Amino acid sequence: MFKQKNDRDREKQLDLFAMIEEINCEKLAKPDFQVETKPLGVRIKEAISKSISKSELKRYEIAGKMAEHLGTEITDSMLNSWTAESKEGHRMPAEYYPVFCKIVQDFSVLEILVAAAGGRMTKTKELYYLEMGMWQQAEENARKERAKLRREWERMQGVAR
Repeated sequence: MFKQKNDRDREKQLDLFAMIEEINCEKLAKPDFQVETKPLGVRIKEAISKSISKSELKRYEIAGKMAEHLGTEITDSMLNSWTAESKEGHRMPAEYYPVFCKIVQDFSVLEILVAAAGGRMTKTKELYYLEMGMWQQAEENARKERAKLRREWERMQGVAR
């Protein structure tokens, strides 16, 4: 038999929309890093530098992991060159960005590039939350439709007796 949830049960239920609170349309529409107050190259260097400092890994560990993933020599002095404002000609190759972002667990560099192209980046985890939220909404709509049909059925049964 169909059991209705009481208010206490609903309070215990996870709200997927609350879980994705950090995904708000205004933030996605105009991210901070889309503001072009500095040249793109400078913003990328700053993002790489911030990502390194926020990471729990040392520069030499990041360089080692990148070298291992990319199959090419990368040293901590190369990372220093790629992040130093004084070294204008030194830039991390763009094909290294995805590996770098995965290693430091910060995707700011890619977000800057996507925003510079006029787009928005959504991470995989956020996509799963959004999809789960859509399924939750579909289930809620189906539940309401079932309840409506049940009421109509019961009303028709009452008339037919």
